[in-house]
Amino acid sequence: MKKILTSQQTRNLDMMTMKAQGISSYELMERAVLALFGEMKSIVPDVSEKNFLVVAGTGNNGGDGLGLARMLKKENANVSVWFCDFSEKISDECSKNLYNICEMDSECVTMLSKVNFEKLSISNDTIVVDAIFGTGLSRSVSGKYAEIIGIVNKSKAKVWSIDIPSGLFGEDNLANDGAIVEASQTFAIGNLPLSAMFAENYRYYGKLHLVDIGHDAESKETMPSDFDIIEKSDIVNLLKVRHPFDHKGTFGHALLIAGSRGKAGAAIMASRACLRSGVGLLSVSSPDDILEIMQISVPEAMFLENWDGKANNFTAFGVGPGIGVGDSSKNLVNKAFDCGKPCVLDADALNIIAKDKSRLNMVHNCILTPHPKEFERLFGTFSSSVERLKYMSAFSVKHNSVIVLKGGVTAISLSDGHILFYIGMNPGIATGGSGDVLTGVITSMLAQGYTLDNAAIAGVWMHGEAGKLASSDFGMISTIATDIICKLPLVTKDLTMDD
Repeated sequence: MKKILTSQQTRNLDMMTMKAQGISSYELMERAVLALFGEMKSIVPDVSEKNFLVVAGTGNNGGDGLGLARMLKKENANVSVWFCDFSEKISDECSKNLYNICEMDSECVTMLSKVNFEKLSISNDTIVVDAIFGTGLSRSVSGKYAEIIGIVNKSKAKVWSIDIPSGLFGEDNLANDGAIVEASQTFAIGNLPLSAMFAENYRYYGKLHLVDIGHDAESKETMPSDFDIIEKSDIVNLLKVRHPFDHKGTFGHALLIAGSRGKAGAAIMASRACLRSGVGLLSVSSPDDILEIMQISVPEAMFLENWDGKANNFTAFGVGPGIGVGDSSKNLVNKAFDCGKPCVLDADALNIIAKDKSRLNMVHNCILTPHPKEFERLFGTFSSSVERLKYMSAFSVKHNSVIVLKGGVTAISLSDGHILFYIGMNPGIATGGSGDVLTGVITSMLAQGYTLDNAAIAGVWMHGEAGKLASSDFGMISTIATDIICKLPLVTKDLTMDD
């Protein structure tokens, strides 16, 4: 997993890397400049055909920008520099890189303290490199800096931010009422900031790139973190190996409580996804009036006309897709709670709980999978995304449960309170039925004996990656939920290629 470090931790990691590797701060900056230049050249291979404007501050973020300007100059790019010399404080590294670029071409550098801002303009074909402030910023941006940010934002040029969009805080931006650069792409150095995980900040970050500058691995490993990003290797490592003498009983027996008249599709999609994710046996409890279509649509499953509430040999439950919120559905949710088996709660199961918050006290040993509106109905609104994460963490610990908050970046609070993120960024799966598919996948993993934490982690990953494959084939506009199910076999096959 990739750790998400705070701004202070990132500064500490820089210091630890310099000490461990015997390099200076300027040498680490040069390493960052080279890595940034390489990443940017992967987007624009021939920089000599482009116009660049580097807007640099007086700190180390500005030093990165000035170093990048020097590299671009060496590649014969058309480079201009606006240097925000509004402060007498300038870091040694920034000062050195300012000297270097001026030695190369002093005429390309404009000291902004000496010009009339009304005369400043940015042509549409320019790539603006934002290097005003880094992740260490802790005060809202105002005054002359805000004016410059305003000029950048009003232009129609592409804006590439180094490390973080200038003006944005690395973590919580609740108290941030200042000017913020609106970048089309952001090149985060070494670590992704926590604020990049929140939907409200996408307008500032744009497309994210993570630039590796060779931080000391041992130092980073020792740093505690409350947040991590899920990677493919994490899923490969947690998946169970299947052996030649295993049988269907080895892989669990799931019970899905899903569907109602007019919403048979939800039950069908959840069932098919559950089966495609490797469960040994699947039973489905659905109302009588959709039983025939269920039998035809999912012949691999067994069906219960009226589930009696007994746990039988079921190893996990999935409850909610398309069941409605009537009295019969409420009774089914209660019966599922009473069985004490690991359980996935989604859709109408969450809506039933939201209508009677006392039911939250019954939520134990469960995985809740709300989208943002369902989350709001369940738990209310929060002053910031960071506060919402804190609540999720505390709830998961108190109830020995997992919350999967679905979104462009999905947040998962594990049973120990730790927060994981899956970076999907795929609006193609923002379609009706996608959540039913996720319920089926996670229920399958639970039934196979995975822990609550691992079932949620693997389920979110498999669903998200199948969604990416589906969107790649059908496009983000035309992808539908059943396309995600069709791609699940490719994802599971890829994860187990070495078995």
